[in-house]
Amino acid sequence: MAAWFGTGMLPGLALAQIGAGPAGFDTREEAVRSIPFDELNEQAHAKLWRVVSSPSIYRRLPTQAIVCDPDLYVFLIRYPEVVVNIWQLMGVTKVQVKRTGSFTFDASDGSGTVSSVELVYGRPELHVFYAEGYYEGPLLRQRTYGSSVLVLRSTYNQQAGKPQVTHLMDAFVRLDRPGAEIVVKTLQPVVGKAADFNFIESTKFVGQVQQAAEMNAPGVQRLAAKLTAVGPFVRDQFAQYARAAGQRAVLRENSRAAAGDLRAVRELPTATIAKPTPAFRR
Repeated sequence: MAAWFGTGMLPGLALAQIGAGPAGFDTREEAVRSIPFDELNEQAHAKLWRVVSSPSIYRRLPTQAIVCDPDLYVFLIRYPEVVVNIWQLMGVTKVQVKRTGSFTFDASDGSGTVSSVELVYGRPELHVFYAEGYYEGPLLRQRTYGSSVLVLRSTYNQQAGKPQVTHLMDAFVRLDRPGAEIVVKTLQPVVGKAADFNFIESTKFVGQVQQAAEMNAPGVQRLAAKLTAVGPFVRDQFAQYARAAGQRAVLRENSRAAAGDLRAVRELPTATIAKPTPAFRR
């Protein structure tokens, strides 16, 4: 995702932001096998296969783990405009996202990449995004069109009593301009590290949203009301998911505290009861 996990978290990694990664052919094939082609319609199958079967560039981004409520995490994955709007309020991004449908949106990274993005397949453990667009900027001299497929796999467990999400992303990019991949691969030591860094930092930010929902629930609700670059439905959904994540965190903490109190009672030493002193007899 370019605005989420590339320039942030938009699926459609910028053509100029992803380099030839350290992953080999076996890793790439394993990523392709993870795509449920048998569950896709003919059109979706065809456009994904065109990219993943012969990508100009492939990269596996670093596996990351964060503490995050699963429902909040999935929501932010599917509605990256929420994170982007928060960044806009913070003044730290040039990314623009405009939702065009329930599963589609347009994105611009502010650095030359413009994409139309579609969530082709989605369940909590697997999200597959397809993007078409172009790059026009200093890395390539002329406008270069291309398409990309991003496969995000997530697992959920408990770590120290808190919900943990671990995910990794495989990115496939097909460039329509002959020879363009040579330029990008030449620059891969720089752009590859940048893609990794953006993925890592974007993931951390999701964890920070979770932390804010736990520590400052009223503040997150006020933040949600300021998200004017997203639709009312999405804004309300974010507020609800953040509220629920905070409430579940409170319940977990109360349960741990109650369990600790019960343990403490059970571990109290058995009281020594003094025997009554016999009455004095004359």
